[in-house]
Amino acid sequence: MHLIFLNEQNLEVIDHAYATDDFDIILDALIPQKSKFTVNKQSLNAKIGDLLFVKDKGYPYVGIITSIKTDDKAQTKVETKDYLSLLDVDVPLPTTFSGNSAQFIVNLINNTFKYSGDTYQNVSYLEATIEVVKNCNLKYEADTKENILDLVEEFSKTYGIRLEYEVVLANGKFSKIRIKVVSAKIGITMKSNLGTITELNVNDTNEISLNKVYYIPKAENTQHTNQVVYYLTNDGQVVTTAPALKRIHKVKMKYEFYGDKDYDSLLTKATKALVDSSLEHTITFNFSFITNKVEALNDLKVGAIVVFITESKTYETIVSKVEFKGTFNIAKITLGEYRLSLTDKLKLIDRRST
Repeated sequence: MHLIFLNEQNLEVIDHAYATDDFDIILDALIPQKSKFTVNKQSLNAKIGDLLFVKDKGYPYVGIITSIKTDDKAQTKVETKDYLSLLDVDVPLPTTFSGNSAQFIVNLINNTFKYSGDTYQNVSYLEATIEVVKNCNLKYEADTKENILDLVEEFSKTYGIRLEYEVVLANGKFSKIRIKVVSAKIGITMKSNLGTITELNVNDTNEISLNKVYYIPKAENTQHTNQVVYYLTNDGQVVTTAPALKRIHKVKMKYEFYGDKDYDSLLTKATKALVDSSLEHTITFNFSFITNKVEALNDLKVGAIVVFITESKTYETIVSKVEFKGTFNIAKITLGEYRLSLTDKLKLIDRRST
């Protein structure tokens, strides 16, 4: 596998190397993970923060270098995080937004990495583009901040958008890294007994997902004194009134109190609570890309929506993790947001409590 190393300031090519089959590329929507490469050189003209570009026909990958070490066998080990980990930063949110949810994400990216007013913070070659229209009405409390990657994860579930990136060449030189907001609603349906699936493991909380939220006005409220109820319908919509045909018949509810200043953001809060609950499972399997490789690679990208059918249950879920280990012919796919490993659980708790 051919690797190209790029200067993180201007995308200038600073080195080349070939990776052995001892590589592990991990793409994770929930927790930016480290990917690992063993290269055929004892030294590299690259440093921490520079970029690693995989020049291969497999899954497109650009990594931000986090470690370069030489082991006792004189092999060079390089660790990276996926380029989208650049967006793993908490940013302030506007109190209101109405329009294309993709534009909302692009605004956050541009304000943080293009127009921050700090030339050292700005990334001159970064370009953010919109390839999908999914409208939303957002209300946030004043002085709210959130992680950009966490917002993208939330928006993938609520508005059907996700992020991709590509390296752009101009006159034979690397000129841009383009982050694209694209549709997550691919609509792929998979059966668990598909011939390209092996080592299937389904872990579910076996609980009814939250599908109803009551917002009760606080006693101190003067402007808003009515109870507001939100329902998650059986086709994934969040509404204040649900006809019988759309209702989930086994009700699981919770109650929350709200203040006057919270009222305008209730729909945003309810949507997050209701959709998050529906993804409390993890489904892992190895998937072979040897058959229909191009289509499968496009359909199973991180953030894509998948309908996964097992003998006991049908899941409308999300691709939250993809791992390639030593080959691009087979990947370990993770669906859902419930993580089994203690390390991942602790990382998730840390991310969501800050």
